[in-house]
Amino acid sequence: MKHLRIIASFPLAAALCACASAAGPQAGDAKAAQSEPLNDTTGEPETESVTLSPLHVDGPRLMDDRNQPVVLQGYSTFGINYKPEFVNENTFRFLKEEMGSQVIRLAMYTADNNGYCTGGDQEQLEGLIDKGVQAAVAKGQYVIIDWHILSDGNPAQYQEQARAFFGNVSGKYAGNPAMIYELCNEPNGSDVTWPVVKSYAESVIQEIRANDKNALILVGTPQWDQAETEAGKDLLKDTGNMMYTVHFYAATHKDQQRQDLSTAYDQKLPMFVSEFGITEASGNGALDEQSGQTWIDLLDQDKISRVAWATSDKDEASSIFKPGTDPDSPSLSDLTEWGQWLRKAYTGKDTSEEKDSQDTSGSSEKTAELKSGDNELEVSLRQSNTWNSDGMVFTQFDLTLTNHSDQPVTGWSEVLNFTKEVSIDQSWNGDISASGNTVTVKPGQYHATIQAGESVKDIGFIVKSDGMVEQK
Repeated sequence: MKHLRIIASFPLAAALCACASAAGPQAGDAKAAQSEPLNDTTGEPETESVTLSPLHVDGPRLMDDRNQPVVLQGYSTFGINYKPEFVNENTFRFLKEEMGSQVIRLAMYTADNNGYCTGGDQEQLEGLIDKGVQAAVAKGQYVIIDWHILSDGNPAQYQEQARAFFGNVSGKYAGNPAMIYELCNEPNGSDVTWPVVKSYAESVIQEIRANDKNALILVGTPQWDQAETEAGKDLLKDTGNMMYTVHFYAATHKDQQRQDLSTAYDQKLPMFVSEFGITEASGNGALDEQSGQTWIDLLDQDKISRVAWATSDKDEASSIFKPGTDPDSPSLSDLTEWGQWLRKAYTGKDTSEEKDSQDTSGSSEKTAELKSGDNELEVSLRQSNTWNSDGMVFTQFDLTLTNHSDQPVTGWSEVLNFTKEVSIDQSWNGDISASGNTVTVKPGQYHATIQAGESVKDIGFIVKSDGMVEQK
């Protein structure tokens, strides 16, 4: 695998500025992690000599080496297992120069999409992490290495693998002020309580601190990173420089979740929003710009850093790029509605009013398509989790669809039969409905076409029933 030589000071492409929302209030007295010196001749920023400031936590706030508040804003990759092409220096340059990015989150699935712990090529994934670190640092951005658990909701399931992984990367990048380590994305499941997550975090933090006493560490909380108030009642002790992560999707998470964040902030809990969107929690659905702006205003008020999901051209509402975007040369015309909203929130620039100076003349050819009935898709349904709550049984299923034909399949619909009557509690990456004992899955606005030889692995749902339920 590749190695990054660590030196005492890191020359970077640009300085970081304090975050401000265009439509909301400025982020108070939050200062840049490092000011940009001016060129004596041109008056323009002299970026070649700029270095990133080491970050530290003081009370609920993130601070730079001058003890001034820092509010980072940035972008998360989609799972690098799934979209490795966007771990790209040109993409990261575009995010920095056009999209106001100050931090890149490298999301590595642990169990989904050929995950690190479930058969993925670990050496290749570690190489992608290293490529991403170098690309982000070269463009003047902090880097979050995200151990992205999802369907494997309990972080303790792969605790030993996490210890080994973070021991490795923290040793490799020890002393690099750009590095931030996120120990567990969105712990979830009825048995995944804060004491479970806390015990896991204490174990993994030991590995990092053995190599790097000062690196910033982010720790997730149960209920998909929405139980920060639970963590606030039983804080991690003697772990050094760390914060607790909060995630929200503004069309789903509204007043109650905002109140929880405010309550935790009042408790002096240091929080970092390491993933957010303004769609539904599934990553799809209509953008709720009003709720999104209310969230941004709250984060600005409390000086909380934020990272948006996702740097991807996947056909879903939470991707910042349109399908077919070339990661080697992204342009403003490639931005989705969500990407344009983020650009304005982060930089104040309205993309719709600007003339894109980049070449946008290219177009993709349409391919022949087959209806679902013309070539059958292979359907694989996996029960990945089950729990009881309020007298009901909740069961999570993950669906894989594979097109074994030599032509694309479109307009597909799959009907799944179960042993009991069910209702849909949550779903993601599909138009999913229930009636009696059956669940119908359609692509909605995403996965509308499954290419020849392609497998779709990220569709899932949680059903609610009055007893244990299985597929017929």
